[in-house]
Amino acid sequence: MLELIIRNAEGNLAENHRDYAAKRLAKLDRYFNQAQKAELVHRQEKTGHVIEVTVFADGMTFRGQETDAEVLAAIDKVSEKLENRLSRAKRKLIGRLHKRGDKLGENMAALAAEPDEEPEPKFTIKERKHFLLKPMLAEEAALEMEMIDHSFFVFKNEETNAVEVLFKRKDGSYGLLQPEV
Repeated sequence: MLELIIRNAEGNLAENHRDYAAKRLAKLDRYFNQAQKAELVHRQEKTGHVIEVTVFADGMTFRGQETDAEVLAAIDKVSEKLENRLSRAKRKLIGRLHKRGDKLGENMAALAAEPDEEPEPKFTIKERKHFLLKPMLAEEAALEMEMIDHSFFVFKNEETNAVEVLFKRKDGSYGLLQPEV
């Protein structure tokens, strides 16, 4: 059973909207063997209601975000987006298991029986780049990223001695990916 956690700092998500979100997101449970939880974040912005959902299941994380003037419409949009994304990911996983000759679990076998709506595009790597990974501070990485006009930058953090990824967010601020092994 998928546990739904609603984070809503403004406290303006009505109980009926919470129930509707729980009902819509519960449908995602069928894509997993072990669905731990889903987090829903609601924000009211100038552009409308922003619904952000993160699903933690089977050791993977799936995230979707949608905006609409109506809360229920934003919930519908993000749940459809996640369902499409999960369906594609599950079909790819099933395809890999079939190729290896592995046995499918119960919910994967049911999904394998479903017809594909559209063929999956073939995954291709169009370009490979090699670069020197030099130690620097995150602030230096941000400066270099701006100088080369990229939306992300891979660097070795001088303070932590770990490889990290600095990226530019849609709102213009920065994010930092710090992998754990």
